[in-house]
Amino acid sequence: MLEIIHDQFGTIGSILVALGSFTLLILWVAAMSGIYEYPYSDRRKFLTISVFILFPPYAFYWLLKDIIRQYRILKGRI
Repeated sequence: MLEIIHDQFGTIGSILVALGSFTLLILWVAAMSGIYEYPYSDRRKFLTISVFILFPPYAFYWLLKDIIRQYRILKGRI
């Protein structure tokens, strides 16, 4: 698999692909762990984590929405 990626993207490209994939994985895990911060019911947490696993782009959307929410709290706009 690494040889195929290297053949397709070259050395610099394969490093960037690996770095991007790693970053997306870290953000996905951060979104899943971030859901436990909120006082949701266990059922809602389970459903949200299930959606995160089955539809990974939703985790990135939720994380972005949470970052904006926390920014507004810090700026006193809520």
